[in-house]
Amino acid sequence: MSHENTQRDVRRLADQLVEDLGRQDFDSVSHLLPRMIGADAPDRDLLRPLCAELVAVIARGVLTRARPDGGDLFTVALSDEGEGDVPIDDVQPSLRAVLRAVLAELHGDAAGVATQLEFIAADPDPSGQVDALVHLVAWAQDLPRP
Repeated sequence: MSHENTQRDVRRLADQLVEDLGRQDFDSVSHLLPRMIGADAPDRDLLRPLCAELVAVIARGVLTRARPDGGDLFTVALSDEGEGDVPIDDVQPSLRAVLRAVLAELHGDAAGVATQLEFIAADPDPSGQVDALVHLVAWAQDLPRP
């Protein structure tokens, strides 16, 4: 399969996941995830490019809310349900990688994005990969699309 076809498939898959989540079609989402998660998953090679696509979608959504002069500096403040501060090191490693990938994308750091996506894809814990992907899909669904 060519790179162009893979990119088109990844964009379709990302759109489908975001739309399914928006419709609260959790059955569809839960059927798509096992295709990409785990050593025996038939489409495991799509996890990294799918995460990259969703990171880019999220960054575009954040940028639509940014100042027009482009003078924004992007940071993340983490809090728990009680509005207490949460140190970044207390966040699950794959979710930390998601946050760092989005920040790297917002700051134009392609190498940083690639490093964080590799961390997600190499996570030996499939539940970490699922958490990362579900969070990316949920964030992409919540943000305005340009």
